[in-house]
Amino acid sequence: MEKRRATRVTRDLTPAEKERLAAYRQQIAQELPELTARDQMRKDAGEESTLSGDLRRAVHASELSLAEIAVRVGVTPVVLDDFLTGERTLRSDVIDRLASVLRCELTRL
Repeated sequence: MEKRRATRVTRDLTPAEKERLAAYRQQIAQELPELTARDQMRKDAGEESTLSGDLRRAVHASELSLAEIAVRVGVTPVVLDDFLTGERTLRSDVIDRLASVLRCELTRL
């Protein structure tokens, strides 16, 4: 069987499409600094040598999506994202559920 090759189709954009594209580019430019800062916060929080840092790394290593983890834990994706950036702590019962979903074993020292 012959392998298909992708082909690129090009055309000139209509004025309405150009206007819409410019608006999208402007929106991206406005949102990018905040997204970059949140990503750095996420990286910093994930590098903590704490229980929370371990859980954050486990979340990122999981094959589950963040939305699926949030549903299984019983929190909103926003709450989970705020935890991942270090902006929010989680109650102990939520930490227990998160560890269970991620199949992490919590032990006392």
